[in-house]
Amino acid sequence: MADVSTLRILIVDDHALMRDALMAVLRRMYPHSRQQEVDTAAKAVEAVETDVWDLVVLDLGLPDGNGFEPLRRLHAMRPAMPILVYSSHPEEKMGQAALAAGASGYLCKTADRAQIGKAVSEMVAGRGYVSDRLRTVVAQRDHENKRRTTVLSAREMEVLLALGLGLSNKEIAARLGVVASSVGTYRARIMEKLSLRTTADLQRYVVEQRLLVA
Repeated sequence: MADVSTLRILIVDDHALMRDALMAVLRRMYPHSRQQEVDTAAKAVEAVETDVWDLVVLDLGLPDGNGFEPLRRLHAMRPAMPILVYSSHPEEKMGQAALAAGASGYLCKTADRAQIGKAVSEMVAGRGYVSDRLRTVVAQRDHENKRRTTVLSAREMEVLLALGLGLSNKEIAARLGVVASSVGTYRARIMEKLSLRTTADLQRYVVEQRLLVA
């Protein structure tokens, strides 16, 4: 459990109003905490390289972020550092994949002040945070998995989103730092897991599930 009298919190979000709102909540909760805000994945990496943080609050929609890659990188740099993903995507869309990629907690930006406070408190206490909504989703999907229903990995989710944007395998490979043949393998797995037959089916699925809503 972190010492709240010397708490160090890094906020990573490209929207100034969101950073300001989070910092206001955190100052009320921990008036003696030290806070820093950055607006890109590159600045987040630099901040984590040069300092130790008791909590990182991370947006997934960074302009230089490429999906879950900043989360994976920060987690790899400091595996014990708690990372709370604070995203515009609902928990049932991205929550499980974010936890699999290294997050200690996941919170949707539709959360009210009380939910934010609870999530941060749980993270600071070292317990991680899963909302009631995500806990229900996880329980339901665990049950469904026993009946061979789909759960995409974090990497498969990234490829799915990129395919939904209409990117080619080569473009996705360059974005994710993998070879094009690997993208083809991920694509095949996604199609099988989601019981889709064509690229048009896949893109329709992304739209219908609102996976690209900012």
